[in-house]
Amino acid sequence: MRRRSLTGTAAVFMSAAGLAAALLGAGPAGAVTGRPVITLDAPAPVALPAAPATADVHLEFQTKARNLQADDTTLTVDARGLSKIAKVTFSDNCTAKGLVATCSEMFETDSSPTTHMGAMTGLTLTPLKGAALGAAGTYKVTGRSAHAEIVGGTGRVEVGGPSFGLDSLTDHADLKVGSTVSEPVRFSNVGNRPAKGVQTVLAASPGLDFADHYANCKYGSNGTIRFAECYPKGAIGIGETAALAAPVRLRVNSAALYTYLDTLTAPLGQPGWPDGQGIRWRWGTGSTLKLKVIKAGRRSSAPAGSVSLPQSGKVTDYRIASLRARNTADFGVTGASARAGQGKNATFAFQLSANGPATLYDRSGGDGVPTVWVTLPAGTTAVGHSADCAPWQENNPTAEAHGPYVCGPSSIVLPKGKTARFSLTLRVDEVAAHARGGVQLVWGPDPSHSRRPAFDPNSRNDSAALTLN
Repeated sequence: MRRRSLTGTAAVFMSAAGLAAALLGAGPAGAVTGRPVITLDAPAPVALPAAPATADVHLEFQTKARNLQADDTTLTVDARGLSKIAKVTFSDNCTAKGLVATCSEMFETDSSPTTHMGAMTGLTLTPLKGAALGAAGTYKVTGRSAHAEIVGGTGRVEVGGPSFGLDSLTDHADLKVGSTVSEPVRFSNVGNRPAKGVQTVLAASPGLDFADHYANCKYGSNGTIRFAECYPKGAIGIGETAALAAPVRLRVNSAALYTYLDTLTAPLGQPGWPDGQGIRWRWGTGSTLKLKVIKAGRRSSAPAGSVSLPQSGKVTDYRIASLRARNTADFGVTGASARAGQGKNATFAFQLSANGPATLYDRSGGDGVPTVWVTLPAGTTAVGHSADCAPWQENNPTAEAHGPYVCGPSSIVLPKGKTARFSLTLRVDEVAAHARGGVQLVWGPDPSHSRRPAFDPNSRNDSAALTLN
């Protein structure tokens, strides 16, 4: 069975690579008037590292058009505005004349209300020898298709930039509900230009609350994750090491189990996560969060920058701290009963319930959430199932007809009170009094090797019957 994972913010937390993709942001999809509209997401600004290192530019598009096939799309990338700062090479789907490239693309969509699409077209940029730190240029993307209107845009490139290397955070375990834990945040500018300032984004997963609400931080939530976006004053010189003057303090609340603090520290002004998620922000009313210089940087004539260099090696501006609480989360299943005569169909509606008190937030991608193992009553054949159920052996006609089936929640966030509802429709081939199947709570990707987690000590509600007639 293919498990579904949470989309949006929680998904980007799965890896630093996923977060980097989120930092690109998203532009408007455009109103569909006349021909369908495919719109280039606003390109993220690019900072060029010192040669021979390169920077890659990837283009992302989106559309609200459904069931669209624009396989004749041509994109034109005009990079003449970069002629004084970078050598430009284009992806293999492009034909270039100097710094102008014509590139073949195809875009297809399904019935989704908004579709995000990566393009094959891309640029690889290498700074020219002697290009001054801070020198900048632009490139322009346009497009055409007989099947859609292509809305392009302009991207900006500059030479050099700051780059923040964030120190590792501290993991915590066996935290008591109601306690407060502190997490220091320290970083260094390992780039080749100073930074105008600092912006730090903090994301607290379910079970954690920010204990402080600083006046220069804004706070919000996307319904699952609590965010704080802070702007401590102070420029950061090349080679300078600094820290938030006060550690991040987090209160462990009754929903805590497997919790996390995600931290991103970037140059002030860099477009970043979690912008574009419809979060309603409120500024804090407490004291002002300041920076503490631990090691002074060196003086430089290079202008300060607000776009981070591409990061490589062990340098990263994004870290995750794991904070595990001493808590429980009970999960249980309920069965169902039905009646039907021979040759008729019977539908069984059953469910998986999260009884709390803790929220299960499974960042493994879905393998850590509970699922339901379903056996069919004797004398029946499966003729239908809900979207989150599938035969245990996919593409096996015997399993498709007679099970067992496995059903799982569509989210990796399961708070107290969350109920996942499933159904199986069975044809009664042979009537038998009190024909009985069952639903069983299982853990892990392989039900035959299910292992009960310590946080769910209650086994009394792990199984229930499916009774027929």
